[in-house]
Amino acid sequence: METLASRRVILLGETHYVQEHQEFVVRLLRELHPRGLRFFAQEMSHAAGWAVDDYVRGRREDYPPHVRVLDHYWIEALREFNRDLPAEERIRFRYIDMNHDPSRFHYMLQMMARESDTTAIIACTLLVTRPGTPEYLEALQDLHDLVKREESLLREEIGPLWYGRLRESLEIEVRSAAIRTRWSDAERESIMIDLTTRLLEEARGTGAIAAVNVGMFHAQKERYMGTRQEWLGEYLARHPGLTGGEEGLYSLAFYGMEGEGLRSFRDTDPRPVPPALERREGNLSRVIAEVARSHRADRSSPEATTPAVFLDLSHPLFMRRMPIAFTHSPLRAVPGRQFDGYLVYPEISVLESIRREW
Repeated sequence: METLASRRVILLGETHYVQEHQEFVVRLLRELHPRGLRFFAQEMSHAAGWAVDDYVRGRREDYPPHVRVLDHYWIEALREFNRDLPAEERIRFRYIDMNHDPSRFHYMLQMMARESDTTAIIACTLLVTRPGTPEYLEALQDLHDLVKREESLLREEIGPLWYGRLRESLEIEVRSAAIRTRWSDAERESIMIDLTTRLLEEARGTGAIAAVNVGMFHAQKERYMGTRQEWLGEYLARHPGLTGGEEGLYSLAFYGMEGEGLRSFRDTDPRPVPPALERREGNLSRVIAEVARSHRADRSSPEATTPAVFLDLSHPLFMRRMPIAFTHSPLRAVPGRQFDGYLVYPEISVLESIRREW
């Protein structure tokens, strides 16, 4: 806790769809709240973010049903945590990914239109189109340009809050539509970087701590995995002004010593995670698991619980290339350059909210 509490930006590099991770992160956010944690961002399609934020902060009684399958646990847990806090101390919840499905933006624009008569009027030409069609794309661009052009009038008509939400929603959907038409990992990452930057600028203005939860690849401070573009973690490491200085950012990777996982949230057949103890000699994952096993409460019992492990990677030992395996395929990396630390769960399982859909 002391390691993280002194940082202004905590980048949480998750293994996707893991129940233990969401439970841990909620506990972490609660513990960091007295130290100044006020922002939590999640790698999820941007369009629903404003409604989820309102729900988590107790400003509305519903949120889009399509986000429940992945985010139900921490949405409800953070809403409950916020319940008795003053409005200015409540944790804010943001979504920072592109819109992968145009129907989600369309649904959220309908929600927005129900909140504001003016929004309903100006968005009607887009709302009558079918998401993803040429007519939709043309109406989307026209509405985006109109909202940008008529800023003064619309700010007065619908207020700064709804104008800001509408304009940003349209901007991200226009950019997302271009990526869906011709996929670009770099352009997708650019959206995540821009939305995170806006969040951090807002947090910096209040002196608050922000936690940003993304997939492990996005959290790398130096790339050893994934496609060749600048990842979010690399960008933040290169722009210390956003994170309160070079020591203000902490990138933490999360994985499990064993258990099961999904390749996609649409999967219904979990795959076993290769046990860390069965990795080759010298693999850092195996070494961590061996040390954890030796620290069980009752070493004589094979049923004794293996503790989770937090490993800070600032020691010079971790500044050389070595084998590591987070879930399936092993790689060679310099641990202390890729991340600042590891949080290793003894066992991981699939999100309960996903299992309920099977």
